[in-house]
Amino acid sequence: MATQQVTQETIVQHIERDHRKTDTQIAELEMRVRGQGDDSQDRVFLPMKQELLAHMAAEEKLLYPALERGETRDLITDARKEHDRIRKHLEELAAGGTMEESEWRRRLEMMKQEIRHHVADEESEILPAARKIFDEQQLHELGSRFERMENEYT
Repeated sequence: MATQQVTQETIVQHIERDHRKTDTQIAELEMRVRGQGDDSQDRVFLPMKQELLAHMAAEEKLLYPALERGETRDLITDARKEHDRIRKHLEELAAGGTMEESEWRRRLEMMKQEIRHHVADEESEILPAARKIFDEQQLHELGSRFERMENEYT
């Protein structure tokens, strides 16, 4: 009987996949806000919020501590601040029940720009640094731990 090999994502691949999913969710949310899709924002926003919170928590517990020394220390300090701003945007949007739609859209756009900036920094500087620090086996193990942590959070 042949054994089936399971291809497991590295932490870098998992983070990049999460980034693409968030892009898709924000685009869908923008359509719903504009009235072009289902008018229920919560069907997209609430899962996106939980997934983003889980993603950020996993990065902060698994990836960032190893990169907080040397050349990448300032990058990680900035990334943590960006996470704090994204959390603030998520809370403001979640509490937006009495907010005018135009204000909610404006805040969504602000969060989207913050996320885009964060993703660009992470994918161009932080993730390449992780590839240098960890070997392939470690990257796969971190990927597995990252996925478990996200699943426990959501």
